[in-house]
Amino acid sequence: MRRIILAVLGFCFFAALSAQGSAPRASVRYGAGFSIEYAKGYKILSVKSPWPGASSGFTYVLYPRGSAKPSGIKADGFFEIPLRRVVTFSTTYIPQIVAVGGASSVIGVDSAAYVNSPEIRARIKSGATVETTRNWAPNIELMISLAPDAVFTYGMGNEWDNHPKMAEAGLPIIISGEWNEAEPLARAEWVKFIAAFYDKEDVATTYFDKVAAEYEWVRVRASAAAGKKPSVLVNGPFQGTWTVSGGRSFMARFIADAGASYLWADDVGSGGLTLSIEAVYERALKADIWLNPALSVDARADIAALDSRFASLPVVASGEIWNNILRMSPGGGNDYFESAVLNPDKVLTDLVKIFHPGLLSDRPFTYYKKISE
Repeated sequence: MRRIILAVLGFCFFAALSAQGSAPRASVRYGAGFSIEYAKGYKILSVKSPWPGASSGFTYVLYPRGSAKPSGIKADGFFEIPLRRVVTFSTTYIPQIVAVGGASSVIGVDSAAYVNSPEIRARIKSGATVETTRNWAPNIELMISLAPDAVFTYGMGNEWDNHPKMAEAGLPIIISGEWNEAEPLARAEWVKFIAAFYDKEDVATTYFDKVAAEYEWVRVRASAAAGKKPSVLVNGPFQGTWTVSGGRSFMARFIADAGASYLWADDVGSGGLTLSIEAVYERALKADIWLNPALSVDARADIAALDSRFASLPVVASGEIWNNILRMSPGGGNDYFESAVLNPDKVLTDLVKIFHPGLLSDRPFTYYKKISE
């Protein structure tokens, strides 16, 4: 009997050591905007660049649920993990949470109609997940009543930010800065940031590694494409101006990696360029392909509704106008703005199929569709 007891105790001891040694960890390969540091009994997540021009970032300490809160550390927030109840203030966080198995933790979303995720839509329908905005602003009273472990949101560093008001009310805020990354894979790698709050870094790393490998495979295929690189125009006018992606933006990188030439590749900015319609029109005359003219554009007639002058653009005459509106929720939510951040390999595949129709013809489109006549 004694031998049996000792054997059982020995097995439990080594199992515990093994479990400690195999605790999920993640390293950051592409994302410049965050870091993960593993200390004894807790993790430190640092958001270095929450928005363009930010003078400082945010630091979060994560520690095992039920253990003592770490002391002697300065941080913007302390979180017991894994999280059990979360609210999201951007649909981009939803696919990341679902990917690491945290769908059941989502108790609130900012705009329920815009959610595409089948898992979260089912929770909304059952009442397990509720909408936490009122007139496009946070419903603070409702959020407090939900008692979330965390609220995933973002900041822009201006008067439009909602997170200071939520923090003032005592809500546990987490600022994510993935939208501030200029590289598609860097944006996708923020799944590891989300995963750390669920102790699922291993799951996130496996997912991301597959995405990165597929992205590189598609990029190499595109780089070997024969023939001329098509010139690409992006976006459309709004209230008298036209904002195009900067030459060092994630969209510019997508276009280059898909084997095309971006009309503003000479720009050195990573954000958006707000220009006059006339200034954009001049370059647009050289465009072979037009991407993302406006969410309202689903037919060529919709282009004329944007501006009657566009009818004379060669790209309109050729019909090479593509929009990222293939996957829309019943409430009008565009899945491109939800799951594409986590799946840049699928975006790149779509773009390669558009720019080089002979490549990847066996693969379906995920986000893009050609506008109809």
